[in-house]
Amino acid sequence: MDCSEIERLLPVYADGEFDGSECAATELHLLECRSCRQKVDEQIAFRNFIRSHAGAVTPAPESLRLRVKRSIAQQRAIDNLRRFAAYSAVAAGLAVVATAGYVAKDGRPPPKPLELVVDAVDKHARALPLEVTPAAGDVESWFRGKVNFNVRAPVFDVPGAPRLQGARLANVGDREAAYFVYGEESSPRRMTLLLFPGDDLDIPEGDQRILLANERGYNVALWRKQGIVYSLVSDLDERDIRQLVSKVANR
Repeated sequence: MDCSEIERLLPVYADGEFDGSECAATELHLLECRSCRQKVDEQIAFRNFIRSHAGAVTPAPESLRLRVKRSIAQQRAIDNLRRFAAYSAVAAGLAVVATAGYVAKDGRPPPKPLELVVDAVDKHARALPLEVTPAAGDVESWFRGKVNFNVRAPVFDVPGAPRLQGARLANVGDREAAYFVYGEESSPRRMTLLLFPGDDLDIPEGDQRILLANERGYNVALWRKQGIVYSLVSDLDERDIRQLVSKVANR
């Protein structure tokens, strides 16, 4: 999706009328485009204002609702054809993004949010081996002297949340990173989390403002707190990820 397409479909997106795939495609664009994110926020704020000040609302006639739904369906069909025509070019672009971080030279521009999403999912799918576990000692102390920032192991203060299984060193482009793995020994499900410095990145500050994307079947949450970027990858649904992030606390 480009900015003109997003702007045309903003009312539909703000009203939550998109299906899962369309919503994911829109949010991938919003990860990179601050201008479109601002327009979405304005649309949602306007709708919330109207709803909070509106009195009793008379439901629209069923015939009108059906016409609107048909119009939306027709527009979606047109948009899907456009996406299909551009699919090969988009896929090639993502392949370049996925490999660029490993050959980048010093002095390159800061990575974009979409690059961070692709990189985090790639590491998650590869199931990188752990270098330290809680049983082997203090995980936070293990990172001292190995990375150029203070590492605090996140604790997800939610009943039933996965536990820290271990950690290792990693890189995000040319940035040193701490890589954590969460899960349960009795379950194959895993959750991975990358921490790395990111004062210069276009990521919202604060764990209540997160960017969400879907890549290769995984949900990815990005947020920044006190200059450190958090990149969480899981197969949890969006609601559960938001709950985890909202409760995250550093020891």
